[in-house]
Amino acid sequence: MKTININQLQAQISRVMKDVEGGEVYEVMRYSRPVAVIRPKSGQVTQNEGCKECIAKIDEVLAKFQTN
Repeated sequence: MKTININQLQAQISRVMKDVEGGEVYEVMRYSRPVAVIRPKSGQVTQNEGCKECIAKIDEVLAKFQTN
């Protein structure tokens, strides 16, 4: 997972979206605090099994935040 701050994301959105389409996951930071995760839509990653495993773990973490 890569980390990117909001200013970088705004300046590089096209490149970030291409990376995400390729299976990369980004954690978006604001004032050194994580505020979001940008990841491929589930089922779209085709690079390798490791990506699928990572996305499953991220889904678990996100589910915990949604229930709180």
